[in-house]
Amino acid sequence: MGDSRLYWTFLALLLGSVQAAGKPPTPDTWVTVPERKPLPPEERGKPYKVPATQWKSDAVLWGYQGELTGGVGFAFGGIHQLSEDGIGHTQLKVGGAWKEIHEELKQKNPLQKQHEATLALRNACKDLIAQGRHQYFEGRAPADESAWVKSTFDPAIEKLAAGLTALGKGWAGGKGSDPYDAGQLAGAFRHLEAALGKITPLNGAITPDALATLRGAQIDLELAAEALSAEPPPRSLSIPAYDAALKVFVVFGGEHFDYQTNDLWVFDLAKRRWFQKHPPAAPEARADHQLESLGEGRFAMFGGYSFQPKGRYSHTGPARWIYDLKKNEWSADGHSEKATAADPRSPQANPPSGPESFMKGARPVAAANEAFLKSIPVNELTVLKTPSPLGGRDWSTWVFDPQRDLFYVYGGGHASYPGNDVARYHLSTDRWEMTDPVEVPIGCAGTNEMYPGGLNYNGRPWCRNHVWNGQAYDPELKRMVLGSATNPKIDPYFYFYNPDKGDWNGRKRFPAELNNNGYAIQLRHTKHGLFAWTGDQAWLMDAKTCDWRKLSLKGKLIGTGVDSCGMAYDSKRDRMVLTSLGGYGKAYDGSVCVIDFAAQTVSALKAEAPAARWDPFLREPVYLPGNDLILFASTIKLDKKHVPDRIPAFDCATNRWVGVKIKMPPEYKQGIGNVCTSIAYDAKRGLVWIGNAAWNGNVCVLKLDLSKTEVTPLKDLVAEATIPERN
Repeated sequence: MGDSRLYWTFLALLLGSVQAAGKPPTPDTWVTVPERKPLPPEERGKPYKVPATQWKSDAVLWGYQGELTGGVGFAFGGIHQLSEDGIGHTQLKVGGAWKEIHEELKQKNPLQKQHEATLALRNACKDLIAQGRHQYFEGRAPADESAWVKSTFDPAIEKLAAGLTALGKGWAGGKGSDPYDAGQLAGAFRHLEAALGKITPLNGAITPDALATLRGAQIDLELAAEALSAEPPPRSLSIPAYDAALKVFVVFGGEHFDYQTNDLWVFDLAKRRWFQKHPPAAPEARADHQLESLGEGRFAMFGGYSFQPKGRYSHTGPARWIYDLKKNEWSADGHSEKATAADPRSPQANPPSGPESFMKGARPVAAANEAFLKSIPVNELTVLKTPSPLGGRDWSTWVFDPQRDLFYVYGGGHASYPGNDVARYHLSTDRWEMTDPVEVPIGCAGTNEMYPGGLNYNGRPWCRNHVWNGQAYDPELKRMVLGSATNPKIDPYFYFYNPDKGDWNGRKRFPAELNNNGYAIQLRHTKHGLFAWTGDQAWLMDAKTCDWRKLSLKGKLIGTGVDSCGMAYDSKRDRMVLTSLGGYGKAYDGSVCVIDFAAQTVSALKAEAPAARWDPFLREPVYLPGNDLILFASTIKLDKKHVPDRIPAFDCATNRWVGVKIKMPPEYKQGIGNVCTSIAYDAKRGLVWIGNAAWNGNVCVLKLDLSKTEVTPLKDLVAEATIPERN
């Protein structure tokens, strides 16, 4: 380190807890949580092993903390798993105690009002893009879309542009202020002007290019707001360096999870204020690099990683760069690598990674797709040829929104997909929509559920360890509700997704007794409100207050089990029908547990089932009111062999298990259903939708007519189980 009086503690702890935990490390040594040593730089382009969470439940991950020998300390960065915004804010240690000074910095920031006004316009811009993109994917007739643009979208665009113009005029008074403040206002104004040039009425059809341009305006407004902020934009894996003579801390670059940056900020310890620097050029965006003070306002930076679309996390190489604070410039230290423009946003995921990727190809046309859906044959599983397939979201549940004709697919989980985006499938056009760039917690892809908890920097919940039935749509709230968590101790919340904004907008704490572990909780909507089944408990949520009430039921409720239980609401009898294997991988005996809401009782049904060993996938059932059946997205596997062309169902009228004969496509000859499969009933079209979120997954539809097919008791199908299970 450049100053021996300083040591840093790389955190996944509540800042300050290292000191409380016992003897601190000696100066110039590193302690990481998860524990690790910074990687020495290797040849540029080589794979870089980024630090995963290691399932740590400490408050802050991937941030830095340092302490001077005089008892003064400084901390900044990382994700805060316990805070209301997910951000590791600035902290100082004075008089032996750590204190977060974010609110103090905001109160003293001369540009705070301008920052908040710019952020509000940024949010309005993002909301408009969400509305326009949704309309585009709905594939309305050209005349109808044009009328909507004229009556709704363009007036809102003009209002937004007027707001930007008024905001810019209001900044004119900043010319006589402090030189730094005036410079930041001028820089923000340039971003404001850039955004204003991109915010123009459509005057007709919504186009991918127009929406991409508007998203560029959104980013311009974000950059403007950042220039006016009391703190640097949040980041992880960005080590500060301290110049003892100048009493300043310097931060360069870092990880934002949807982008990396190469900006540079200085915290003046005496003034207790952050200052953004604007060198003419800078080294490429990166994170987990080394930054050292050389004294006299000079700092050396080297190593770290960047994100490459094909190579993913890659070493940036050993080349050293020198930053001179007095000259405000970077210089290469004995190498020929080129500097880049400062303040870029390096994309952070493999394509398709953002909204524009799913807008390629022909325009969505609802009329043509609806006509096709009406023409599909009955009792035959039809695989749709969806343009721009979603790709792998294994272990995820597809949430059906009948009010907007959408499926929502959030995350994946397990060792599969750690992104926290909400993909939206438009039933009317057979198209997927992405609302924002993918955000992936570092080091989590391919790991066994090393996901952080709480919120990320954009106010969105991180992916869960198992995203299965832990979320559901509430038609009273008109929101998707996410209840599951990787670690309930640090994330005891349920979250609300607002489809109209295309983003998350709030959360609320569960009762202490309700276990929202992703392995345990399932959610389904009933006429009494949202129902939660977790362990051997049952809860209902009041949509008006969003408060949960534990049900005091007479009888013994069966327990939940990961990937081995499921439930469906039988609306005809006002009861919840629950099934469970009684343990992961166990054979099923056909038993059914029923909650009668009117009587507030739990009872076990003696359902007729096959005598053979039966291994169903119970996780994804749906009640079909017209057929009085609960249909399961599962194969029928009896004595380790599959029954071809059949889907299992529970006959609610007779309390028996049956197999419904369905003509299957070749790839689903043995049936359909695994940890990637979800099912929903579309009453509007009279269709059953089955989604497969695997890497090669697809969307299927089924028009069921029981009068034109065979419905056979499952016990009579043992002889038809002829397809051996796959190894």
